[in-house]
Amino acid sequence: MAMNRWEHRWVGPLMHDRIIGALELCCRLGEMLLIQNKRVDWETHTIGIPGHTTKDKENRRIPFDPSGRLAAILQRRGKLGPNAFVFGTENGEYVRSFRTAWESLLLIANGHDTKRTKPGARVDRDKLRQIDLHWHDLRHEGACRLLSDGVDIRIIQLMLGHASIQQTQRYLNVTDEELRKGLEVSWKRRTLKAVAGGLNG
Repeated sequence: MAMNRWEHRWVGPLMHDRIIGALELCCRLGEMLLIQNKRVDWETHTIGIPGHTTKDKENRRIPFDPSGRLAAILQRRGKLGPNAFVFGTENGEYVRSFRTAWESLLLIANGHDTKRTKPGARVDRDKLRQIDLHWHDLRHEGACRLLSDGVDIRIIQLMLGHASIQQTQRYLNVTDEELRKGLEVSWKRRTLKAVAGGLNG
C-alpha cells in the first residue's frame, strides 16, 4: 500500500521512533513521553527516568545499546537540544498522547482505511477491537524478547521498574519451573568459576 494519503502523516518516522523506544526501553508510555535529551547519558549509555515520572516513584536508569537502533534515534533527536523530548513532536516539543497516530497505524497496517464519519471523530472502534493490539503490548513484547534472549529476570525487573520479581514473573507469564531453569544457568556459571578458582589457587 502506498503511504501517500493524507492520513499517513500520522504514521511516519515519529511513530517508528516511538515503537523502537517502547520495544528497546520497556518503559511505561508516560515515562517514555517525558524522556528529554538531557536524560541521555552517552558515557554510561543509559537513559535516566526521573522519579516524578514513574509509577513507583523511584529513580532508575535504563541502558541502551550504543550501536543499536535506539542509539541512532537518540543521536538524531539529540540535535534538537537538551530540553527536547526524544519521543515528542518533530521539533522536540512534549506530546501528551498520540492515540490518533497509533490507531491510524494499526488500521493501515491491517489493510483498513482511517476514514472518520466526521472531522474529529474517532476511527472505527470495531476494527480496532478486532486487531486487539494496545500500546502497552509493546512494553510486554520488549520484555519477553529480553527473556528469550537469556537476560536474567532480575535485570528485566529493574528495566520494567517492578517492585518485586514476582510481579515481573506474572507480567511475563513465567512459571516457577521456567524461572528455576533460567537461574540454573547463572548457578552453573558460579560453580564453574569457583572450581576454576580452586584449581588456580
